[in-house]
Amino acid sequence: GAASAPVVAAAFHPSLATVGALLAVFGYVVGTYGAILCAELMKIASAG
Repeated sequence: GAASAPVVAAAFHPSLATVGALLAVFGYVVGTYGAILCAELMKIASAG
């Protein structure tokens, strides 16, 4: 998962640990806002 990405990256290629951590955080941010957007769209669709 996203939490283990930096650990795996550091094990195989230590210079990629930072990239793995940044991508994990970015994935959480995109997922959170995507879920909020999806909930709002479903709320709009169910109101009609």
